[in-house]
Amino acid sequence: MDRRTFLRAASSFAILLPWAGQKAFAQNQPLYPGPFLLCIHAHGGWDTTMFFDPKTSYEEKTINRVCLENGIQTLGPFSYPASVQYRLSPSNPDSLVLHSPEDFLNRYRSRLLLLNGVDLQTNAHPVGEQMTWSGHGASEYPSIAALLAIKASRNFDLPCAYLANNGGYVKTLGLVPLTQVNDAQRIREIANQERFPVAGATVDLFSEQTSRHIRQANEKRIQHLNQQLSLPESKNALGHYQKALLAKNGLGPLMDHLPTPTITLNALRPGAGSALNSALQQAEMALYGFNSGTMASASLSLGSFDSHSNNDNEQLLRLGYLFVLLEYVLETAETLGLRDKLTVVVGSDFSRTPLYNSENGKDHWNTSSYMLFGPGISGNRVLGATAANQHPEHVNPTSPAQRLHKDAGGIVLKPSHVHHALRRVLGLAEFNSNFGLLDRDIQLF
Repeated sequence: MDRRTFLRAASSFAILLPWAGQKAFAQNQPLYPGPFLLCIHAHGGWDTTMFFDPKTSYEEKTINRVCLENGIQTLGPFSYPASVQYRLSPSNPDSLVLHSPEDFLNRYRSRLLLLNGVDLQTNAHPVGEQMTWSGHGASEYPSIAALLAIKASRNFDLPCAYLANNGGYVKTLGLVPLTQVNDAQRIREIANQERFPVAGATVDLFSEQTSRHIRQANEKRIQHLNQQLSLPESKNALGHYQKALLAKNGLGPLMDHLPTPTITLNALRPGAGSALNSALQQAEMALYGFNSGTMASASLSLGSFDSHSNNDNEQLLRLGYLFVLLEYVLETAETLGLRDKLTVVVGSDFSRTPLYNSENGKDHWNTSSYMLFGPGISGNRVLGATAANQHPEHVNPTSPAQRLHKDAGGIVLKPSHVHHALRRVLGLAEFNSNFGLLDRDIQLF
């Protein structure tokens, strides 16, 4: 962290020590009501021409073989490769269908805002991830999910304010604790350390009365140590320990909500195996964490999009998994009553080059897309665009659905424009003073 970033972070000192001045996690404490944010990262760089920014060829050079063979279909403002299905084995036309862009649009286009032609200004993975999820690439910035967790933690005691595990760019700059757990069973073990697995079941190590006495003794010991300690380092360490104990005690509402057994890919697509289970279970923890009022934001990641060889088959499979995950998130959010409180953002490091390389793969390309859903985000819209050669188009800043030549005032969409809008709809514009964004807010949504 450079000096400027440190001073910026230090100016928010009231939230730099998240345990300072917080109350114990009481059973009757008010639960966080939202808004909530779920960021889904397609790790490695997705091929946007394989879903909602399709291309065929340019100057007699093939950009997408699937589109060239089958054509391009439209549905409302959206375009997608005609007749494509995301199969478990993309080269086998008889293998299990995971999803398709047409089916996804038929079900969710009324809620989907698609941003195409977003220039990430890099083809390096770390910078692309940071640009996608913080809106800034020049220095260390908190992710957008971290900003929401920071704000939520000011007024609510959240044991898992920000859940992240391999979720792309998830930096917090120490302004809010980051919970990195990808297995609901680990959460249960943390919350119930006095239970022990025996022969497939769990037994209580102590009676409820004994457990209560242990907790009371811990509290008295912490109070005594706090009175005895004088060194700031020692008090700081004790604060961390106390915060961990309080957070463990606050996990009860989440434990009451988490379903058993956990979600699996086979439950959604029988016969599809287990490759998506980790991401699905992270999404499940996030959604039920939101519903229990114990979390504010989460960052999830789905990997293996970096298709430098065998691009088409790799992308078709990974996009199938991504669309299954996204369908699960949207459907479960609806079931839990989170639709009007939850913002879902899907992005990637960048996209793939227009042309294939010698190994039938595609390399890194700076122009990418976002998919967004949530309150304050009007769906059934496509903003921004790419040209036939997959370069970003200049658009009208007052009406980004329209192309406008740069000499007439047209601009290229950038992550900073996206994050201006996200901060506004999530109530995070206050962070613009400490973590400012380049470019102006063009009211994307």
